Amino acid sequence: MRKAAQHWIRRSLITLSIIFLSLLQPGAAIVSAATPTPVDSASTLSATQKTTKVILSPNTKYATEMYIISSGVPGPVVLVTGGIHGNEKAGYLAADQLRSTTIRSGTLLVIPRANKLADNANTRAIKGEKDLNRAFPTSKTGQPSYTPAKAIYAVVKQYKVNWVMDMHEGYGYSAGGSASVGQSLIYYPSTACTAMTNTILKQVNAGIKTSSHRFVALRYPVGGSLARSSAQYLGTNSFIFETCTKDSINTRISEQLLAANTLLKQLKMK
Repeated sequence: MRKAAQHWIRRSLITLSIIFLSLLQPGAAIVSAATPTPVDSASTLSATQKTTKVILSPNTKYATEMYIISSGVPGPVVLVTGGIHGNEKAGYLAADQLRSTTIRSGTLLVIPRANKLADNANTRAIKGEKDLNRAFPTSKTGQPSYTPAKAIYAVVKQYKVNWVMDMHEGYGYSAGGSASVGQSLIYYPSTACTAMTNTILKQVNAGIKTSSHRFVALRYPVGGSLARSSAQYLGTNSFIFETCTKDSINTRISEQLLAANTLLKQLKMK
């Protein structure tokens, strides 16, 4: 009887060892996308972060990906969009990188290529299609007038988004007339958004030596834009961040990411 029990124990241990080793093999399922990692002396990143990909406007020519990065810890909901204008590459390339970021609280929603038709064609908007940056409601009871805008606006409502950062680009450094909004952060005024604007500008301008190339704060995103509509009618804190295409693509991407990461850090999400 004693030998039988010892034999059963040995077989059980062998079986458990095989199961454990199989989990370490390449291709094994991973439930959590993040491992606890020290951030500073007082906090650690969430061990429960998960990233989920969903398709907006599925089964249409406008179909595009949204990435839901959930920390598993209560906190703000931030939406970052790129590619609303298809010829503004730094915005969607920065958003592409941002979707793999790690957060310790709240939820980060990233739509890297909001206007996929225009992004693929490298044009502001497709001929015969609407300008996505003018397709959002211009009144409280208004509705988006374009399929991609309808999907994005629904996301803001469904996920109860607190902050919106829309990544764009212009062709000049300085704002002037109708030529260009320059290197700028265009925000919808609120106490929180005004303070955040000042903090972000301080960070991105710290490494810019030429004064005429520095980012400036402008108020009120254009009517019909995601930033203007979501702030004015849905109560989000929203801004458009504009880099200048005269700089190298790497510089522009770095500036977009610095602005986004400053936002996340100030909200204690990173």
